[in-house]
Amino acid sequence: MMSQTYRTREEWRALIAEFEQSGLSQKDFCEQRGLSPAYFGQRRLRLQREAEDNDTGFALAVPQPTTSQQSVQLRIGQTELVLPLSVSPRWVAQLVKELSA
Repeated sequence: MMSQTYRTREEWRALIAEFEQSGLSQKDFCEQRGLSPAYFGQRRLRLQREAEDNDTGFALAVPQPTTSQQSVQLRIGQTELVLPLSVSPRWVAQLVKELSA
């Protein structure tokens, strides 16, 4: 039987981030930590939905250090897109528009 432990929202976020970096299946991750896979999945989905609801619609654009190929890196949550600087801003805007539909 798994013990019930109260975790704060921040503790759940950290636990979910640890899971996403672990490379383990959700079942294996939960077994190793004595967590209910079903409850873990519920908490993970709830936090993902909260993050989507709080999304401001802005993405963080990070110019990469000068290298032989310069690029722009876009990050939204756990998603990362690296584009060459030669990409048209209109193309990027259209991509963002299509992805948000």
